[in-house]
Amino acid sequence: MEQSRFSGVIIRVSNLDICRAFYRDVLGLGAPVMDSNFWVEFRVSSVMSLFLEKTERDEKIAPPNERVAWLLQVPNLTEFAQKMEKYGYQKETASADRVGFPVRVYKDPEGNEFFVSEMK
Repeated sequence: MEQSRFSGVIIRVSNLDICRAFYRDVLGLGAPVMDSNFWVEFRVSSVMSLFLEKTERDEKIAPPNERVAWLLQVPNLTEFAQKMEKYGYQKETASADRVGFPVRVYKDPEGNEFFVSEMK
């Protein structure tokens, strides 16, 4: 019997256009491998994707602190922080040890929290 495997994270958003641009351009995930008016897939590795799903018109989504958070590893944390500041995004908290190693916490345009750490 074949084992199950984790294939990605789905982030529900109300403004797909703004979020698509943020993940593609600001975070540098590149062009989506699937791009429609309700679903966007960014391939982040050979077996993992980050998905954006547009919410229905008047649909209420969970407050930001009740949503899924994810971790992005970057080659140089200082350069990443400078790029985020250039685009107007500030870290939400100082470097923290919340997950067992130093991270910085940021939020996307809709308040979805994500952690950033430096590759080891």
